[in-house]
Amino acid sequence: MSSVEHIRFKLDDGSRESLHSAVAAARRNCTADQEADGLWDAWKALETADPDGSFVLTGRELYWVGKASRVEFWRDAQTMQRVMGLIQQQFNAWSMGADK
Repeated sequence: MSSVEHIRFKLDDGSRESLHSAVAAARRNCTADQEADGLWDAWKALETADPDGSFVLTGRELYWVGKASRVEFWRDAQTMQRVMGLIQQQFNAWSMGADK
């Protein structure tokens, strides 16, 4: 996967909002400019969901979303595990050719 490939994800509004908030929290917590820029891009991508709740992330943005998968950035561990599990499932389906 290259950093510019686009992958479409779909989460219900509550899950997308939880992910959006976690990425924002990770961004507020970061100290490096590169990390802040990457998390900003991922946060903006999550903010611009389509009416059906789907959104597109590049490989680079997906990398930074993964950096937000620390419990301290989430409401609770269960929410983090559920949402990141959905992202992982959809990425796995994409990587096997379902939506390439």
